[in-house]
Amino acid sequence: MAEKSTKKQLPGICRFLFRLFQIILYIPIQAIFIPLAIIGIADATYKEIWVSKKLGVSFTAIKALQFRWLMHYFNNRPDPISVEFIKKLPCESHFGLWSLFGALIISQRLFGFTTKFAKIAEPGKETTFYTPGRRVLMFDRIMEKYVDEMEQIVIPGSGFDLIALRFTKGKEVKVFEIDQVKTLKVKIDTLKKAAIKHDWIKYIPIDYSSESWADKLLEAGFDKTKKTLFLWESVSLFLEADIVKETLRGMADLCDSRSIITQDFYSKAFILGKTSKTIKRSSRMIEKMGEPWKFGIDMSNDPKAAVESFLKECGLKMTEYFQFGEKLSIEPFYCIVEAEKL
Repeated sequence: MAEKSTKKQLPGICRFLFRLFQIILYIPIQAIFIPLAIIGIADATYKEIWVSKKLGVSFTAIKALQFRWLMHYFNNRPDPISVEFIKKLPCESHFGLWSLFGALIISQRLFGFTTKFAKIAEPGKETTFYTPGRRVLMFDRIMEKYVDEMEQIVIPGSGFDLIALRFTKGKEVKVFEIDQVKTLKVKIDTLKKAAIKHDWIKYIPIDYSSESWADKLLEAGFDKTKKTLFLWESVSLFLEADIVKETLRGMADLCDSRSIITQDFYSKAFILGKTSKTIKRSSRMIEKMGEPWKFGIDMSNDPKAAVESFLKECGLKMTEYFQFGEKLSIEPFYCIVEAEKL
């Protein structure tokens, strides 16, 4: 019996020793990066906070772009376009990101050293930490699923996301991106500086305080009779409930029966910072940056039914539902849905 117990322990001991060896190799690499990190943090902070305010662009849009950078360099999702875009984006520091994560990236590539930054959770086992990466992959999957059968794709609040460039190049589909005037100006200027082709996409700048996004979309050539994919990612979190409903109803009015609206929702517990201390700190930081979290759905009882009920109020019928962390014993906090017009 003792011999069998020893054999079972060996794999665990080997894994421990190998991990210890990786850490020993990682430490001097990280030490080399410390002086660079000090400079990089200063550069990144200046650009992400002060330059972004000067340009009038969203702080959260910059943060969302960072996850694509991380996923590219940690080999979870190749995205050279986003990397080239970041290099020319005035409110982000490519050097700052490398100075912070370079030691981890190099260590992973040289001898397989990984941390949670380099991992993607399995479907249904996402925590709030792993949500951004899994969310990117989920919306990728939705775009891949529909891009060849749609005649139009509309991305409201597109920010600095380049998903349309990634999946619609060379496709027979009309693409519309809608966002605030200053955000789209910076985006288009950066695409030009990075020499990234984007001429097949129609960018629609809008002043939400005085203009109708639906009217602007129709003026840009949107056709209500054509099969359309609306992809509305992580925008409702920053809006009042009545604006979220109004926007989704507007999408439903513009859609025909063949069209799809895909959307994500956070829970009320999440926006109130009740899911974890880390999320509570993030909420406070985002609020200080002038972009407070506002809208969430009560998912404490039956999250799927709650989301389905909300969509019905907006004139939509839910066809697909993906709840993050569903296989874990945690309070529901986030989901991605697909819906059709009622």
